[in-house]
This record gives sequence, structure tokens and C-alpha cells, in this order.
Amino acid sequence: MATASHILLLLALIALTPSTLAASPNPNPNPNLNLHQLLQLFGFPPGLIPDPVEAFTISPAGLLPPTFNFTIHFKEPCYVQYVYLNYFAPVFTGKITFGKISGLRGHKNQFPSGEWIDMYDVTVVGQNLVFKFATTTVTYDRSLFEEVKTCTDGPPIADHSN
Repeated sequence: MATASHILLLLALIALTPSTLAASPNPNPNPNLNLHQLLQLFGFPPGLIPDPVEAFTISPAGLLPPTFNFTIHFKEPCYVQYVYLNYFAPVFTGKITFGKISGLRGHKNQFPSGEWIDMYDVTVVGQNLVFKFATTTVTYDRSLFEEVKTCTDGPPIADHSN
């Protein structure tokens, strides 16, 4: 059953674009909306995805609840330090709905063991974010992701995800 937040989110996204949002250094059909603002519309902190994002697209995948496929492009492989070192492939994809990002491809965390582990899902639970990895689930306070961090370049990591 649709909640008021689902309906408002769907209406806001329909009002913003007829079918697909795109942001890039080139002309943007909606220059007033960036990826970090879009994350906030879905209930996530703006710093969950680092800068600089070269381009992103979002397209409808389902109505109830409103679900969208997304693709984020980085110019090069992106490394950023949150709790652990994070890796974003040049192309990072998944699905987003209010309070949940799932089906992630192109994102890994380096755990204390040194092993790079695929991240699959992120769910908002109150003031926390719950991250589901291939081998474990961890919970962090959302305040750790309020600041938008900047990527550092590095070598690509082989993708063996999902």
C-alpha cells in the first residue's frame, strides 16, 4: 500500500522530469537538481555518494513503492574514506526507493582484513544506515555520511559482484 511519502516522492520526481534525469558537465535538462539532493529526496544523507560525479541517470523501475534504476558515472575509479576505504567503479549502478538502495554493482569496501567486499544494499533505519555486504551487515550513524567527500583516483578493482 502506498504511503504519503511514496506518493509525494513519485509526484516530485514526475514533476522534475518526464522520464529520465541526467546530470553532467554538458547541458542538463534539470540544472536545479543534483545527485546529492536526489539522495535526500529518497531519505539518504547527501554524502553517501562522493564527488565528482561525471554523470548520472535515473529512470522509473516500479510504481508502488516508487522505485528507480540509477547509473552513476565517475571519470575514473573512485576511492573515498568513510569508516573504511570505499571503492566506486567508473560505472556504479543499482535501484533506489525511499529508504533503500539495492542491487548495487560497482561498489566495494576494504575491511580491516584488507579484503575488498562487495556492497549489495543500504537501508535507512531511524538515524542509522544499514549496509549489507557479501559477507556481513554493518550499521553506522547517518551523520557519518552528511558531508560530501571527494574521490581520489586509483586502479580499478576486478568486479566479481552479484
